[in-house]
Amino acid sequence: MSKKSTHFYSFNSSAGEVSIDLNNYTVKCSKTGHIKKFYHKYLANMIRTRFNNCISTFEDTYVSREAGPDKNTRKAQALQSRIDRLFKQISNLKGELAEVKTGTVTFPAA
Repeated sequence: MSKKSTHFYSFNSSAGEVSIDLNNYTVKCSKTGHIKKFYHKYLANMIRTRFNNCISTFEDTYVSREAGPDKNTRKAQALQSRIDRLFKQISNLKGELAEVKTGTVTFPAA
């Protein structure tokens, strides 16, 4: 019979540094309560990048995709932020145009 392989990863935690086998690790979503399984390399990378290499923070604050906003809501939020950014850029350009027309310069030449 073959032996299951183990994949130990070192993370920080509230109790200090710990080594955990992520091969069959399950995570509970903090919003929905559903249990999720991940591929060990994907999970290790997610903990390192999104949760500052802290397993305690990950376990306490993980929210699955199904608990977050749906695709249309995310797209609407992204479009709204893009619109806001472009409106700000337009207002800055209008200010520069007004300065050029009046001949006053508020920023020193570089």
